[in-house]
Order: sequence, then structure tokens, then C-alpha cells
Amino acid sequence: MAEPTAPSILVVDDDKNQRNMLAFALRDKGYVVVAVDSGAQALEHAKIHVFDAAVCDIMMPGINGVDTLKQLKLVQPGLPVIMATAYATNALAAASMQSGAYGYIAKPYELKELFSILERAVIRDSRREP
Repeated sequence: MAEPTAPSILVVDDDKNQRNMLAFALRDKGYVVVAVDSGAQALEHAKIHVFDAAVCDIMMPGINGVDTLKQLKLVQPGLPVIMATAYATNALAAASMQSGAYGYIAKPYELKELFSILERAVIRDSRREP
């Protein structure tokens, strides 16, 4: 019987410190992590790797987070994407959720809060049809 593989998480954040901290914390929790600094890089990876969930910053240069979310959903329709931003507004949260976000979290966030959302997303993701 094959060993179960660890859930694979895509982290998209243009802030190097935030991206590295989150990638480290997720790896420490046992996740496989691909961390990128732009929506364009996220889309490239999503075309060749299947992810169990993604965490995406909203405010990024180039392709912003909401547009990245929309495009990720075209590449991997069932992918649960948690949107994160330091510029939390009701309008951004609504735009994210209307675009198919699984969840929305304001920075700075507690890692345990993000882990809780991610764990629910991965459990939901493991039940979806291939």
C-alpha cells in the first residue's frame, strides 16, 4: 500500500519575508510547499502541478491576487484558494469570495488561524471528485 502524500500548498506573495515565513511554517507542519512571488509564476506552476490548496496575497504588482485567483480557478477549478491581505476591506473580501475564494484572512494573521482554514480546505479538497 502506497504511503499517503503530504498535501501540496501553493503560496503566492510578493513580500519575500512573508512568503518565506509562511513556506517555512507550512513545511514545518508537514505540507509540501511551492512558494512564488507573483501571480504569473503561480499560474505557471498550477499548469504543471496539482495543488491541494493555495494561499494568495491580494495586493501584488502585475497580476493582482483576485485576478490570479480567477485564473487559478480556470487551471484548477476545484482548488481551494485562501486570500490574504494587509489591506482588508469589505469590498476586497466580497470580490475575493465572488471570484471563488475558499476563504479570506487579514494580515497580520495568526498562523494557527491560517492553519485552521487550510486544514478545512485540504479536507474538503481530499473529498472532491478527480
